Amino acid sequence: MPVTNAPRGCYDRPIPTQAILGNTMEPTAKSPDQLVITEVNNTLKRLLKHWGNVKKAQQSWDFKSSDQVLTAFTEDIERLTQSWPESEQILRKAIAQDQAFVLSADYPSAIAAAFAAVDVPLQGEFPTYEFPPFKLTFSPENGYVRLSIGRQSQQTRLFAPDGLAAWVAVQYKRVVNSSFNADRFCRDLLNAYEIVNRLALKQPGVAWGHPVPLKEIYKLLTLKQSTRQDYPESLFIYDLARLKEQFDISYNQYRFELVPSRNAAKGLLLRDSKGQESRVDALIIYANDDTD
Repeated sequence: MPVTNAPRGCYDRPIPTQAILGNTMEPTAKSPDQLVITEVNNTLKRLLKHWGNVKKAQQSWDFKSSDQVLTAFTEDIERLTQSWPESEQILRKAIAQDQAFVLSADYPSAIAAAFAAVDVPLQGEFPTYEFPPFKLTFSPENGYVRLSIGRQSQQTRLFAPDGLAAWVAVQYKRVVNSSFNADRFCRDLLNAYEIVNRLALKQPGVAWGHPVPLKEIYKLLTLKQSTRQDYPESLFIYDLARLKEQFDISYNQYRFELVPSRNAAKGLLLRDSKGQESRVDALIIYANDDTD
C-alpha cells in the first residue's frame, strides 16, 4: 500500500484560531521551526553554488578562484555545524507540538474545517469517519491514517489537516465524479432480481411487482468471496444512491422502484449527492405496464 510522507509547515505553530474557525485573518509571523528551515535551505543553496564553483575552478586550474570558493564553502559548513544543535532542538520541539496537537481535543475541529473546505462530507466522529463509499480511520499511535473502500485501502502519514484533506479529496472526487453506468447496474439488478424472486416464491416464473430484499440481491451479486471483496456493500449502497437520484429508474421495458425501509435498523442508508439521507430495504421491478 502506498505511503505518503507528510510535508512540514502545513500550518503555523501553535495552531491559529482561523485554522479551526475558518476566519480570515492576517498571516502570522514565521514560527521558529520555519525560520530554521528557511535558513538551512538558504545555506544548502549557497553550499551547492559554492561546490559547483569549486569543481569548475578545479577543472580549469583557476587557482585564485579555487582558494576563494573553498574558503566560502568552508565558512558555510562551519556556520551550519555551529548552529545545528540549536536548530535541531527547535525542530524536535515543533514536531512534539504537532504530535500533541494531533492528540488534543482541538484536532478533530481542524480536520472538520479542512475537509469542509475541499467539499468532502465527513460523517461520524474522530477517529473514524465515513463519506460513502469511503471510510477514513486515524491511528495516531501507529503514525498513519487509513483511507479504505471495501478491502482496498491506502495509508498515509499525513496528519496536517490541510495536506490530509487535499490528499483525500483527490481520491474521493475521482470516484464521485466518475461516470455511472446506470444501464449496466440496472441489468445486474434485473438478473439478480429474477433469480431471488423465483427462489423466494418457489415458482418457475418471475412475479413482477413483488418486493425482493436488497441484501439478498447483493448476496447473489457477490457469491464469490473475491467478488464481494472487490465490490463491497459500501460500493453497492453508493451505486444505489446514485441510481435513486434518477427521476425515472427504468431499463428496457422494466421499471425499478426502491422501497423505503419500515425498519431503520434493517434498511440500507443511502446518501445522495446533496447529503440527503434515505433508507431502503427492497427492490420492486415492474415489467411493461404491470404495476400490480
